[in-house]
Amino acid sequence: MHSSKPLPARQQEVLSLIVSFSEEHGYPPTLADLAQCLGLKNRMTVHQHVAALRKKGLVHWEPGLNRSLRVLPEGLQHLDPGAEVSAEAAQPAAVSNVVGFPAAAGIPLAGAIAAGSPIDALQTSEYLEVESRYGEIGCFALKVKGESMIEDGIYDGDFVIVKPNPSPNNGDVVVALLDDGSATLKRFYKEKGGYRLQPANASMEPIFVDGSHPLTIQGTVVGLFRQM
Repeated sequence: MHSSKPLPARQQEVLSLIVSFSEEHGYPPTLADLAQCLGLKNRMTVHQHVAALRKKGLVHWEPGLNRSLRVLPEGLQHLDPGAEVSAEAAQPAAVSNVVGFPAAAGIPLAGAIAAGSPIDALQTSEYLEVESRYGEIGCFALKVKGESMIEDGIYDGDFVIVKPNPSPNNGDVVVALLDDGSATLKRFYKEKGGYRLQPANASMEPIFVDGSHPLTIQGTVVGLFRQM
């Protein structure tokens, strides 16, 4: 049974939007989707509302998975009693089902990653057929979009193989999730007061992340796959 204390109006609205968006599209919204629906330019505000709802046990959300948002039964009790919610809207995003897929069949193709300006992380339920040893260590694949890593030999359209690793070493090529929900592929450097995400393209500037802001490292690149 949920608390009788009513939710702040904005959190109530976010809950309703997660359900209605999932109903309409067949998959959960990203933080960017919610920000657009709410008419907000700063996704950090949405991040704060979702984090608060998660802390209250009203939503399921994995920050490393961009379409993992779903309203839990406790959260559904805060919605309009007359609203109908399908079973699909209350389920996790399909991408979470990739965990445990037999390694011999390939590794999860988790979507696209920006090697350039950050983009929303995309999710799929496809698999990339590569050496089974990558599946054995829990890797996933991402399709590269952009040219910020070309001097490291990583080109638009390539597939990078990523091993989950939240604590990379300086100089590792990482998949980084920024506080606005966008994801990018860069070299990681920890510096005084924050982090530097360095492109491998002399024409592009690095991304600096202040240490006071969240920076989630989804993993380090351990392989590259290119279709000829």
